Amino acid sequence: MLIFNDEQRLRAGIRSLSKRCSYCSKALGAYPLILSDDASLYVYHAACAAALATEILVDLYTFFRPPTPYHQLFVLDATQAAHQHPGGCERKK
Repeated sequence: MLIFNDEQRLRAGIRSLSKRCSYCSKALGAYPLILSDDASLYVYHAACAAALATEILVDLYTFFRPPTPYHQLFVLDATQAAHQHPGGCERKK
């Protein structure tokens, strides 16, 4: 959730701007802020949220496309998985 003012901040359950950013650990201090959508209510400066998202994207890219001389550890193939596990992801009882 993007937070631009005090009313939005209070509705999101953030009592004050003295709370610390979950990424850089500095006081929130100014708007805009980003509130995560998970149950733990992490709050970030907008720039910190962008940096975190960038780090995640880079990590995912290098995981699936490692730099040379490394080779891919595995290849995701949905058609092969469907043949090996008929019925999808259902848990067997």
